[in-house]
Amino acid sequence: MIDDSSEKIVIDAGLFRFPGQDLMKNINKAYTLYYDETNNIRSLSLTGTGLNHEVLDCFVLGGVALGPGASLPDINALRAKLRIQPSVKELKLKHLAQGDYITCLSSNKLEQFLTWLLESPAYIHFSNFSILNWSIVDLIDSLLDHDQFETYTSIRDDLKNELHSIVRLEPLGYFRLLKTFDYPNVPSARIPEFLKAVRQFLFSGGFTFRNMARMALSDLLQEASRVTTLVYLCGNEKDELVSGFDTAFIHRLATFVRSVHVFDEEPRVRESLERNEIAWGGQPVRYRFAISHNEPAIQISDILCGLMGKHFSFMEKCSIDHLEEASAKLSVQQRRNADLVAKLIDKADEECPAFIFNQAPHESNAKSLWFLHGIEYPEDYRDL
Repeated sequence: MIDDSSEKIVIDAGLFRFPGQDLMKNINKAYTLYYDETNNIRSLSLTGTGLNHEVLDCFVLGGVALGPGASLPDINALRAKLRIQPSVKELKLKHLAQGDYITCLSSNKLEQFLTWLLESPAYIHFSNFSILNWSIVDLIDSLLDHDQFETYTSIRDDLKNELHSIVRLEPLGYFRLLKTFDYPNVPSARIPEFLKAVRQFLFSGGFTFRNMARMALSDLLQEASRVTTLVYLCGNEKDELVSGFDTAFIHRLATFVRSVHVFDEEPRVRESLERNEIAWGGQPVRYRFAISHNEPAIQISDILCGLMGKHFSFMEKCSIDHLEEASAKLSVQQRRNADLVAKLIDKADEECPAFIFNQAPHESNAKSLWFLHGIEYPEDYRDL
């Protein structure tokens, strides 16, 4: 981190913390958190044919955390066990497993790695962001900003979940529709037309509703037909859905204010962070950037982030029916690896619940919990 902070904008970490967060178990422990990231698409924009990137992948920022005085076991011993060639400068997921998520789970090398990590003093940590969800939920927030829709605020997240679950089935069609209205900068005069078109797209297949929240979404859009202001969908850059994931980095700094954060060297992220200073109690939150081949913990974070990115993207793309079918066909090896991922999450959650941050729709979370932990999947999220 650069020393001269005289021209920096000081950001109070409290702006990113929820009430009572200080009471969370071990939140103020002096960890050292190491990071890598996966599926950082930098930006998401509407194009003439749809989007400039795949929208159903998830952005994951995370890695491993070490408590005071703890250190990783010798990574060279791990490399030897995994039979990694000396010419390989740094460990990456591709050296252990390749292919889609289910294929990766069939890797014996992945099992050896996950077992090593589980038995180490390190804890995993990650922030998972559904890129699709991030790019569409401003519609719900804009509508609920109106006092006339106050009765819907208690089910805000349920409304977002239902919007996501429908759009997920045909995202390109939905985004082509949005582009015709200059989204996310919809002209005031066209807002009623826009809301009518959105409702027609979402419910063009008929009015079979799987739960009350989906019915409420339909009602909300119908009641909003005369709305002429959408506070979060005006004054924005035309076609720009996601301008970056800088806030994900700031959020982690603001969550673990007494820890040291070590990020993989990434010039764009570094430049963004160094324009500001994240402070707590008048003191800057400490962070630094490091070259991954000099930091074994960042290499471990690379493998973990890559795997979790595949996991959450798979949950995002699959219906529960497809997921149940895939789960039933898992080999013993694949099940062992999935169980190890679940145990790593449980270990982290027991140490500090804030290690796991999942900014994804309820339905995607429910699929993940079912697949990894065997938690019953809500029937309300099952399409009729």
